[in-house]
Amino acid sequence: MSRRDPRSEAVQAALAPPMRIAGQDIRWTMDERLAHYACPSVSVAVIENGELAWADAWGVIEAGEPAAPDTATMYSGASISKPVTAALALQLVDEGRFDLDADVNGYLSAWRVPPNAFTHTEPVTLRWLLSHMAGTTVHGFGGFPPGEALPTLLDVLHGRPPAKTPPVQVNKRPGASSRYSGGGTLVVQLMLEEATGQDFATLARERLFTPLGMTRTTFENPLPEVYRDNAAVGHENGQVIPGKWVCVPQLAAGGLWTTPTDFARFMIACRDAWLGRPGAILSRPLAAQMMTSQGGEFGLGWEVFGPAAAGGSGPRFAHGGSNDGYQCESMVFLETGNGAVVMTNADSGLIFYWEVFAGVARAHGWDDFFPAPKTVVPIPADQLDRYVGAYDIVSGVEMPEMNIWVEDGHLMTHIQGMRGGPNQPLMDASGRLFNLSRPSETEVVYGPDGRAQELIVRQFGVTEILRMRRKQAA
Repeated sequence: MSRRDPRSEAVQAALAPPMRIAGQDIRWTMDERLAHYACPSVSVAVIENGELAWADAWGVIEAGEPAAPDTATMYSGASISKPVTAALALQLVDEGRFDLDADVNGYLSAWRVPPNAFTHTEPVTLRWLLSHMAGTTVHGFGGFPPGEALPTLLDVLHGRPPAKTPPVQVNKRPGASSRYSGGGTLVVQLMLEEATGQDFATLARERLFTPLGMTRTTFENPLPEVYRDNAAVGHENGQVIPGKWVCVPQLAAGGLWTTPTDFARFMIACRDAWLGRPGAILSRPLAAQMMTSQGGEFGLGWEVFGPAAAGGSGPRFAHGGSNDGYQCESMVFLETGNGAVVMTNADSGLIFYWEVFAGVARAHGWDDFFPAPKTVVPIPADQLDRYVGAYDIVSGVEMPEMNIWVEDGHLMTHIQGMRGGPNQPLMDASGRLFNLSRPSETEVVYGPDGRAQELIVRQFGVTEILRMRRKQAA
């Protein structure tokens, strides 16, 4: 495949960790990291100054097969479906058909949010659903192998077979705190379908994909045959997933199939709306709310992050995606219009895509894309026990706990149920914990006994995305 843009060649030659250590200059080639992660392919679209700058793809569509991806190769976008869903819902707000702050049960008929003591205190609203502040349950959904019966939207909301997840309900006060909920996004899907009388895939195609020229994007699941000749095959642990292409019938939460180039077009359109440009997909006031924190890490659909700690690169909007066999991430700075979309067809892409982002940032001279280089301060061996233990996750994700232990003289951490496996945290000069594979830092709050009592994880060192508290002894 021709590499016409010199920045694509630069990225291919200089991938790097997203978290840097002062005095170190780690660089890898694309081929080295594809092999290291047993990731068959990666596809990238880069946005600069609010316009598509270039796109490229590397590797093979399926492990052991010769076909190479190109910029039209489709990937399962997983949770990057959610900002698309949000844009559709906000269009109906613009039209006066939804109120962001009204009880959503006023718009629903076939299923309603089950009332309880939490919803009597504060109703579930579209604002809370789009910002993951509604207190709704069900973090995410797995795919369905070929031949298995697929649940309807109502099956999933009710938690009845063939759905594999519990019913969607509210178990904390809406608006009180952030907790990621794919279940809540499906409530929005039902609102959209009932309000318009259209199925979700058709609604998205007519209102967004066709107007924006997103010709290689669909919510149809299973993936239609017409797309399969140029769709990346999913891989888990180096092996092709059953059926090759994941099927996610929970469309609004994770059913999107797209390319980095197409999704970059959608991100550009959202930023254009934020700028108030003519013909935008949303009004400027609603786009501004979309890009503003509603009390947690999310605006309306997008993750939103404040200025980077290393020098004021300004706010950014982003969203990642994780489905069986696929991992992706997208991010754009609001003010400069610089960013990228990276998509992979392997579970290991969860770590790999940050290295690709680091390569893009280096090639484009975006020095403040990631936090400034760290000075590592070793944790004395007799201090490691201060951190060891189990921690309840109190906000951010619906997972039970995180564990910290000592292994070969180093701290190790792992959140039960999260992809990516254990991590080895390091400590920087400010006393924050970090690891080289993700652009996040952990603030430690100590108790009177000197032991870690609370852990606050901040993406890019700024925006809180996770909070954990040490479990109390029984």
